[in-house]
Amino acid sequence: MSLQASEKEIAVNDVYIPLIECRSRKLVLYGGSGSGKSVFAAHKIVLRTVTEQGHTFLCLRKVAETVKESIFAELKAMIEEMGCFDEFKINLTEKTFLHIPTGNRIICKGLDEPEKIKSIKGITGMWIEEATEFTEDDLFQLDLRIRGEKPHYVQYIYSFNPISEDNTTVKRFIINKDKEIDCTVVHTTHLDNYFLSDADRKILLDLKDKNPIFYDVYCLGIPGVVDKSNKFLYSFNAEKQVKKVILDRNLPIWITFDFNIDPMTVTIGQRPHLTKLICKQCIQLDNSDIYAMCDRIRADYPDWNLIVTGDASGHNRTGAVRGKTSYWQVIKYELSLKDLQMKVRGNNIGLIESRVLCNAVNQAVEIEFDEEGCKPLINECKFAQVDDHGVLIKDRKKQKNDFLDGFRYLVDANFYDFLGKQHKYVKG
Repeated sequence: MSLQASEKEIAVNDVYIPLIECRSRKLVLYGGSGSGKSVFAAHKIVLRTVTEQGHTFLCLRKVAETVKESIFAELKAMIEEMGCFDEFKINLTEKTFLHIPTGNRIICKGLDEPEKIKSIKGITGMWIEEATEFTEDDLFQLDLRIRGEKPHYVQYIYSFNPISEDNTTVKRFIINKDKEIDCTVVHTTHLDNYFLSDADRKILLDLKDKNPIFYDVYCLGIPGVVDKSNKFLYSFNAEKQVKKVILDRNLPIWITFDFNIDPMTVTIGQRPHLTKLICKQCIQLDNSDIYAMCDRIRADYPDWNLIVTGDASGHNRTGAVRGKTSYWQVIKYELSLKDLQMKVRGNNIGLIESRVLCNAVNQAVEIEFDEEGCKPLINECKFAQVDDHGVLIKDRKKQKNDFLDGFRYLVDANFYDFLGKQHKYVKG
């Protein structure tokens, strides 16, 4: 079906037509990939922007680094498709859209930009993309941002793939949806999207033989059933993944820091190509500090191109020595790094979400661990456990899991968009 918007008719999948007039405070769009959820969410935001008055729409991803290629790109493409591009002033740096005739704004941000989000006034609606990335507390705090009377109805649009039955967003909006008030929940799959190409549809259908969990989540759009064992990395297969690995001197190496006073640990890795990640070396310095670790890295990897990532707590003033304000400032200075070589989150990914991501990535891409250099990490991959809530158990005496933490940060930095764009990573 086609709808008139501005001066151009826009084709909309039939399943979404009734939702254009839906005024529920919470509109939940979940299901498989290729179902058009994000396209419709962008469509509704832009449609309201050009036809109503007094709006400031906040569109969010969990991580700011993902905004440009996801919600911002989706909204920009929709504005172009609706034929109203000339009506907007677009700020590519701030990732905002100003509709000149009405003064309405669309603002795209990452939740790891808290100060920028706090400064936004007069929010009248939100789109929360990949809502499974957000914690229960994240969503609660966002729900408090819009209060009082507004010129038009207030609506939060949540869009996501149901990555795991244990995910708090999945539990809230799918498993326990009857407990939600003023909430419309819609399930869609690729079958609801008339505009999906045959090639993209085939990729989804082929998941049935390649990865049954992915087939459930991304093709059928139903919650993934995760392994119920108490292992953190239940997908780890030492026989297949542990081998002798060699770093490519022509490619950058990843230095992943986990900040503990005793010991100080680093994991060395490399991303040879899109669907491969290798872990080469674990470095542990007892009774040491960040300066000694940087000295060790310079000695072991002189003249290598470095990219660093790791524990976001390093932004704190824990490392405030020798005139520096944080561990990350020390690392940047000691290793002579540029901003582009610093790939660090504002806040660490949650432990439950991290488990989902690590196991999903480990089952879809090729991850190898060096048999000699990564013995401590291999041991933690084999034996690290989670509690009844799926949270990694850490015992500073028996099972520190410091190198596993480094591995988690490495996976997150390299595959931060995996759960939303998993098809580009599927092997074969």
